[in-house]
Amino acid sequence: MNRWYHPEFETDLISAARYYESERPGLGREFLAAAEASVETIMAAPARWPDRQAGIRRLPLDRFPFLIRYRLTADTVQFLSILHGARHPATGADRT
Repeated sequence: MNRWYHPEFETDLISAARYYESERPGLGREFLAAAEASVETIMAAPARWPDRQAGIRRLPLDRFPFLIRYRLTADTVQFLSILHGARHPATGADRT
């Protein structure tokens, strides 16, 4: 299975990591490691998490209140956003 990242996925990821790093040195790296582990978990079994809306699935990160939102196509996992769980569910829903 291939993987594709929306251009704003990286922006979301870096922004959150910078915030955590400013809160405590090293915490940003821990956030990035948790995000990478969640991406690999998704890649191992992408259909495991149910469709939530319009074919978009989500997986919460361990230790951090963030969700990775992604969509499946025939041969690709499309990573759309990584957003704080308190954000409105429609945030980033227009990403294709």
